[in-house]
Amino acid sequence: MSIAISAPLRRSGSDSRDILLLLAAHVVLWTAFCLLYLGPSDLQNDMTEAFSWAQEMPLGTYKHPPFYAWVVHAWFSLFPTRDWAFYLLSSTNAAIGLAAVWAIAGRYLSGPARLASVLLLETLPFATVQSLNFNANAVLLSLWPLVMLLFLRTFDRRDLASAVALGLAAAAAMLSKYYSGIILACCLAAALAHPDRRRFFASTAPYLALAVFAAAMAPHVLWHMHAAIGPLQYMASKSHSDTLRILAKAGLFVAGCVVLHALLGAALAWLRWRGRAAPPEDRPTIPATGDRRMLTIFALGPFLLTIAIALAFKVKIVPQFAIPIFSLSPLAAILWLRLAIDRAALRRLALLAGIAVSLLLAVAPFAGAWTLRHDIEHAAEPRRQVAKRVTKLWRQQVGTPLAIVAGSESYALGATFYSPDHPTDFTAFAPAYAPWIDADRLRRGGLAVICLKDDEWCLGEAAKYQGLDTWRTEFGIAKRVRGVTGRPFDFVVVFVKPGQTLPTEPIRLRPF
Repeated sequence: MSIAISAPLRRSGSDSRDILLLLAAHVVLWTAFCLLYLGPSDLQNDMTEAFSWAQEMPLGTYKHPPFYAWVVHAWFSLFPTRDWAFYLLSSTNAAIGLAAVWAIAGRYLSGPARLASVLLLETLPFATVQSLNFNANAVLLSLWPLVMLLFLRTFDRRDLASAVALGLAAAAAMLSKYYSGIILACCLAAALAHPDRRRFFASTAPYLALAVFAAAMAPHVLWHMHAAIGPLQYMASKSHSDTLRILAKAGLFVAGCVVLHALLGAALAWLRWRGRAAPPEDRPTIPATGDRRMLTIFALGPFLLTIAIALAFKVKIVPQFAIPIFSLSPLAAILWLRLAIDRAALRRLALLAGIAVSLLLAVAPFAGAWTLRHDIEHAAEPRRQVAKRVTKLWRQQVGTPLAIVAGSESYALGATFYSPDHPTDFTAFAPAYAPWIDADRLRRGGLAVICLKDDEWCLGEAAKYQGLDTWRTEFGIAKRVRGVTGRPFDFVVVFVKPGQTLPTEPIRLRPF
């Protein structure tokens, strides 16, 4: 496997060919890792949730803006609903971000140093293992570098096409997660910090980009104004009045970011030691003042703004928020340290990266089996098996395709992906969370309620359908994959048959 990464660097050739081969290796190797390590597990809730939203193509959801669900919809219009296709989407998304970083690096570096700014990102878990759960944070791995790249092009060219592209990319980022306001603030700060700011703001480019951004955001904004619950309320639920708790969360966030940079730090230290005697002409040229300021803002601004906003608004932050904010860390470090990087050094780094990934691939099946046996990260949950069993029972008892599911979160969401009928999720039995579900749709489709036997909230909601034409069953399932059996789970399933008027409000609204 190490050959797949290091082969592009063994010969001279165009930088474009090298980066394309490196990106292809990233997609292939990390998709393979997912299949080997996560094979015993079913898809994580974030991914099945995105798939459930993708079926409805909403203008917004109670938790996040809709763009990354639209991406999932487009992706599965081309690919089958299989785990490997979702993992391929995750690794491809990260690769798009790496490609954008490579394009940005061309503004500052060339040759091996430019490629190193991308290869060194493989040392950061944000671009690798943390990117494999495709959710509102992971999608920003591609969108934030694209926003930075298109901003730089718009600043330089001030042309119509670049401005329109910037406005659309900025809207896509904001329509994935409002947290993207941070990268837009960094774009404004970078423009103001550049000596040519007057020329930029005197052109039509920034205002055209702003107009396109506003037009693209308008449908979602109008939706939010009329939504019962939207992302702003969800964001507010993540704040906390306990200052000490917020400070502790911020401290853990900073500590986590430092720890996750350890491997990158070691690689940079080795490169600095190796090139300590290199002459000045072999080192990167110090960028002009404006470019240097822009890079500093993009490299450090997202991290500093995240902490500042968390403290100012008392928002609980977790290391997952850091997934998109360090894309330019290696590039900035190469320039700040003026590292001399030749092709031999790059080949050695690529070889070490290849060996590391090969070791991961070798141990992945055993690690995956261990997670199943010990139910780590809910690996033993039999979501796929439950979805297929419930679908089979529904067809036997009702005789129509399974249209709507609700119940214990993991299993209701899992059914939307793993059931061959791909039902929609009546999230938490609440139209406020699933506004696409109304009384008429429930009457036409009926409802399958899937509850863990110890989920008192779910069982309580299912009980309100007593007195209607229902069918109830109980069963237990233990997942068995690659000869390993996980712990058993017991379920209560209630089918509310179509053609009846169902209550549409929950007995108790489940909190975020």
